[in-house]
Formats: sequence, C-alpha cells, structure tokens
Amino acid sequence: MTKEERQKIDDIVMRTFTLAYELGTNLDELHRMVRELRVATSDRDLQAALVNLEHAFFMTAQSINILKEQTRNALIPLKKAETCEE
Repeated sequence: MTKEERQKIDDIVMRTFTLAYELGTNLDELHRMVRELRVATSDRDLQAALVNLEHAFFMTAQSINILKEQTRNALIPLKKAETCEE
C-alpha cells in the first residue's frame, strides 16, 4: 500500500465518521420529535403513520451503524500495512 493510498483511506474514514456522527445526531433529534408527536396525538391514522416513520428512523440508524462498522473494517488493511513496514 502506498503512502498516497493510505492518505486517501484516512481521509475517507475521517469524512465518513464525521458524516455518520452528524447524520446520527440529526436523526436522533428528528426521531425524538416524531415520537413526541405520536404520543401527543389521539388521531389513530396519524399515530400509525408516525409509527411507520419511527421504524424508518430506526432502520436508517441501523444503516448508519453498518456504515461505521464497515468504515472501521477499512482500517484493517492500513494497520496491516503499517505492521509490515516496521
């Protein structure tokens, strides 16, 4: 692995983690607002729609977690390359 490749992977990893953190923070806030609205309303149709929306938020959060995990996995070749160079 070249120094340039390592640099690019480092950049991608940092940008990905930053994006995932920002998305997760915004997602949590919106999810909280949807949940509060669902609990506050007595309209059954709106409650059902909001439950579906909450589920979509959950699935998106899971996808963000997978993104973080796979990004961490991308660091493994970097660590191997560093070990081989020593």
